[in-house]
Amino acid sequence: MTETLTKQEFSLYSLLYLKFGNKPFDLDSMRWYFSKQMLKKLVFNVVEAGWLKSVGRGIYTCIVPKEAVTGLFKPKVEKTLPESGLSYCFTRATAAEAWSNETYIQRSWEYNPFFVKVLMRELKKWKQFLDSKEIKFFVKKPSNAIGEFVVLIPAASMKVDFHNSRPVEPLQETIKFCETNKDSFEYVLAYLSNKYKKKTSASKEMLIKAREAL
Repeated sequence: MTETLTKQEFSLYSLLYLKFGNKPFDLDSMRWYFSKQMLKKLVFNVVEAGWLKSVGRGIYTCIVPKEAVTGLFKPKVEKTLPESGLSYCFTRATAAEAWSNETYIQRSWEYNPFFVKVLMRELKKWKQFLDSKEIKFFVKKPSNAIGEFVVLIPAASMKVDFHNSRPVEPLQETIKFCETNKDSFEYVLAYLSNKYKKKTSASKEMLIKAREAL
């Protein structure tokens, strides 16, 4: 998994890649450009971010830019959230995805939001946790972002069901959300109606179409 670099870190990576490509190198030649202490810190950060690889004592290679950039978009949110030890469940559009068994997907690799309901009293801990994992997040509403990010939805309390081993908002609450946003979620309503025998406002035509996914 690759992490983003600061301007100074990226400058170092760029210099190293232009000078050495993907061939092994040591850092002696770089001391002309950086102090020993600064260089040591920068190299550590760039290795931790996944743009350099240590191949021996004081010996490194650059990760090919295409691989490093691709790594920025590798998924990590779902596997990281349980590490928090905090209460949560997927809500809104993410819950609609889960209950529809991914027949409806509102995300893409370049725009990949996860709507996560959390307890209001744990909001500060969630912010600290996501910061520590370098996961982009917003509270209540998403903003401009690229790749994966989390939208925290604070609540005084919450009910959690599990569907396909994922903590998710109860089905009836998900249906209510979809009904409120029917223009975007009518297909989901039709799927949920067919799959779980729930009454929804999905049209007859959409009900017929959604049966094809079952």
